[in-house]
Amino acid sequence: MFAWGPFPGRAAPCLRAALFAIAVCGQPHGQDGKGGVEELETKLRSPDKWARAAAVEGLALCRTPRAWKLVLEALADPKGEVADTAQLLFAQVDDPKTCELLGKQAGIEAKDALVRARAAELLGRLAFDPSPKWLVEALEDEEAEVRRMGAWSIERLARADRVDEKARRALDTPLARRARTERDPLARARALFALAAFDPALARPAVEDALRERDPLVRGAAAALVERVLEPEDRLALLQALAKDEALSVRTVAVDALADLGTRAAVGILVGRLGDETEERLALRCVARLQCLSGLKHRRDPRPWNDWFRALPSDWTGSETVFRDTPEESSGGTAALAGLTVLSRRVAILIDLSGSIWNERPDGRTRKDVVDEKLREALEALPAETRFNLIPYTGEPHPWQERLVSAAPSRVRAAAAWFEDLHESGSGNLWDAMLLALEDPEVDTLMVLFDGAPTGGTRHRLELFVPLFLERNAARRVVVDLILVDASRRLESFWRGLAEGTGGRLTAVTL
Repeated sequence: MFAWGPFPGRAAPCLRAALFAIAVCGQPHGQDGKGGVEELETKLRSPDKWARAAAVEGLALCRTPRAWKLVLEALADPKGEVADTAQLLFAQVDDPKTCELLGKQAGIEAKDALVRARAAELLGRLAFDPSPKWLVEALEDEEAEVRRMGAWSIERLARADRVDEKARRALDTPLARRARTERDPLARARALFALAAFDPALARPAVEDALRERDPLVRGAAAALVERVLEPEDRLALLQALAKDEALSVRTVAVDALADLGTRAAVGILVGRLGDETEERLALRCVARLQCLSGLKHRRDPRPWNDWFRALPSDWTGSETVFRDTPEESSGGTAALAGLTVLSRRVAILIDLSGSIWNERPDGRTRKDVVDEKLREALEALPAETRFNLIPYTGEPHPWQERLVSAAPSRVRAAAAWFEDLHESGSGNLWDAMLLALEDPEVDTLMVLFDGAPTGGTRHRLELFVPLFLERNAARRVVVDLILVDASRRLESFWRGLAEGTGGRLTAVTL
């Protein structure tokens, strides 16, 4: 179904575009509707990105071949608000001939790598099964982002049982090659996930190789696939070793995999990690997993968990619900940002400096003034062993440091003063700020304070933003904690999916 009002705070222009399209293109599918399409095509050349995005909405309602061609061409729009809308709506095409446009120069064969990446992602969401040739082209693209999106589309098609025998013959060799030899860690991780969904037996040697790789993203992907593709007798010992891996991200994936295994032996390893794990957020993740598996409310102390474990019958298996981190388990720390406890000792704090943060309150202060105070309070309360960074953002991220630094008093004072002196304004490109934060391998948590309505950058539509971030985070498992400022219920529902999808928390506040 058509999604009404997709732009946060911009519903009126989209509604006008929809009503206009119904008025001029409301004839049955297959009729020309030429005049209305031409008017919307003119709007696609508007200097206003919102007008162009609304035109894409209107063209999708027209549902004629010419209209769909224009929607697809909008993948090349430099503004994420427009290109994301085209990427979402072209998936509604219900005509096989029109769908073939995706395999041509406006899609998979485009000169622009970002357009090819958008088209490659679209292959996994079409109503019609895409040509295996397009999927192979995406896998063999010169850009890693395109290869990763191609693999993700294959994975989604395989999980939906939409890969026929012809497609299997075309895809098994290039996909297996990518899973074993791909040089880009993120693309290789996704190729491993795709191959496991495509053919678990074919994936087994690739996963075994990946478990020995140096890059933690590759090892993390392999750890996530241990239960799915390896022999039952090998799984537990491998996950036990991976739960002690030197890389925090790999240990995190192993903890999740052990919880998913859910046997008595697996929870015994999780209980053991409570006494050995040095990273607070991962220890709390163990607690959260154990609470969900057991139904108990024990906390960080391993002793009651050991008592529970020893009493379990040998054939016990748990039944886990969706887990969330335990909010009060900060182990002596009292730091909180806008009321949300800082659970991590390896945290990047992202703050939106666009739009409403500069609005003046009734008391004459701006919201930025309030955030200044709350951030300083949070930083000053951080435990000494915490490592942190600040990444405020507008149209681009403005990191305080390149990497996390210790929460020594001098660093805390410097960070707070630096933020208080910032006067950046503009659009709010959350996507690039989050990707920048992920570049630091030490980060295990993102805390984001924002209004829930990203603007600017390559990603805007939340229907894409949320699953695309979860896809990118699959082999890393960074937790995302969100502080939504004066956001609507609709926005809150989208962002809650992101927070819970990473094991994080969401709180809504008014500043």
